[in-house]
Amino acid sequence: MIKIIRKNEGKKHKIAENKLAINLITKEISQGVSLAVIEAENYSEEENTLYDRIYFVTEGNLILTTNSNEQILGIGDSCFISKGTTYTMAGTFKLLVINQPAFGTVS
Repeated sequence: MIKIIRKNEGKKHKIAENKLAINLITKEISQGVSLAVIEAENYSEEENTLYDRIYFVTEGNLILTTNSNEQILGIGDSCFISKGTTYTMAGTFKLLVINQPAFGTVS
């Protein structure tokens, strides 16, 4: 199967006043993996992910903090975050997010 999702077909989801998700590959397309674009401005949130997750920064800077260890990711940088990791994400950024399994399919 090949499924093309055009940029204007993404499902927008406002997560917070200053954070927007554009869901491209969803659990309806693939239970195994999902893809979204996240845009945020002056944002900060603690996460504890239920998924293996990859971030790829396309604009701005993403500040990730785990156990008092702060890392700044810029344009072109990426990271892998394993399932069950607690971290803080902050900054003004645009990034691609890949979740495995697809976001919303954890049982």
